[in-house]
Amino acid sequence: MSNTGKSLSDQAVQELVAKLKQAIATGTYQPGEWLKQIDVERSYNVNRFTVRSALSELHSNGFLQHVPYKGYRVTEHSLQERIAITEARELIECAAAARVIANMDSPGLQRLESLALEFRDALNAEDRPRMMKVNFAFHRCFNDYCRNPHLSRMVDELRERGVGNANRGWTKRSTQEASAQDHLDMVEALRDKNLVRLQALIHIHLNRWRQGYDSLSS
Repeated sequence: MSNTGKSLSDQAVQELVAKLKQAIATGTYQPGEWLKQIDVERSYNVNRFTVRSALSELHSNGFLQHVPYKGYRVTEHSLQERIAITEARELIECAAAARVIANMDSPGLQRLESLALEFRDALNAEDRPRMMKVNFAFHRCFNDYCRNPHLSRMVDELRERGVGNANRGWTKRSTQEASAQDHLDMVEALRDKNLVRLQALIHIHLNRWRQGYDSLSS
């Protein structure tokens, strides 16, 4: 294969990896769900080599589990792993909050407020897939304003790894409504440049999923 051909092949693999990560993060593929190679080929219009390479990379990075003679399925984290992922996100995002406030501008505030309102609209319409996608977009936009691409990618990866097991907490209407209000409150804290308030909201918001577990929500 020529260097050009190899480059295009590698690009196709990375594009599929990114799409599958987003599908996992937004709940299209649920924890424990099997990813059949033929289904991925058809859904994303890619060849077998690209699918195999992408699934292998996602397995190496911990997003998928490989079961010999059966295939790949979405990793299902234990409760302890989910807690550890949340703690890691909280440490990073609370530390980054000061940079987000310092770098925030009017277009950013408008974008975040628009996403917060769109999330609320999706909630009222009971459109869960849209809720997941908008929630993902809100947090990505927020973290992009720390102006550190390495940190943003780190947070994205933690969110992608952990969001599936957070779904149990999200099934409660009260939790969904509280999360919608969290987004709006975070925008106001950014507008007011209130770091203490913003960090408190980050802590509350990231731990909403615990409300799906009686042993953690008491």
